[in-house]
Amino acid sequence: MLEPGQDQASGLRRFMSRRTAQILPVAGSGEHPGYVVRLAQSLCDTGLRVALVTDFDQELEQALQGRPRKGFVALHAIEIGQGLSALTTLSEQCDITLVAVNDARLARGLTLPAQEAVVVSGSGPEAIATSYARIKALVGLGSIREVCTLFDRVSAGEAARSGHRRLAQATSKFLGVDLAFVGAAPEPWVPGGYRPLAEALADWTRYRNPRTPACLPH
Repeated sequence: MLEPGQDQASGLRRFMSRRTAQILPVAGSGEHPGYVVRLAQSLCDTGLRVALVTDFDQELEQALQGRPRKGFVALHAIEIGQGLSALTTLSEQCDITLVAVNDARLARGLTLPAQEAVVVSGSGPEAIATSYARIKALVGLGSIREVCTLFDRVSAGEAARSGHRRLAQATSKFLGVDLAFVGAAPEPWVPGGYRPLAEALADWTRYRNPRTPACLPH
């Protein structure tokens, strides 16, 4: 987390030590429009250069309507080329590139130069089962071995943690994947509500362990 008095560029400086930029596929974003946009914008507000690639028109429209942010770019997936062929080139200009495309597109086996991924989930049994299937598809891409969960704002407090535990048990047992828990999304009107989530996600991509999971009350 940022300490009081730190400038926003401190987030960027944390990432300068990384050897490669981060490409983060985001599964489940289509069911939660706006989550990834707010997360991307909040990551940018911490001082990171952030790209959002999506094939969801609603998310792209929201991203383009937001206030201008230096270091933030939002693109439709078709601008990246067939099979997201230009994704590596784009990511080299950014610190984090969030790829929020249709789950079926991910499951078809796009070759993504990514080692980590994010799964947006609910905490109910059906949502957990769906998220497990999404994680299995992501792992099936070949290079992804680290996954974190972001729960929807219906999953407040203990519901999110309980849902994460159930999902983590299944992925550990059957997929050999240890899940990290980033948190639960706040209500959209909470001022700065996504900032703790963005900082926890940045910590996870840097250290593989969110120092302060951002499960926020609402």
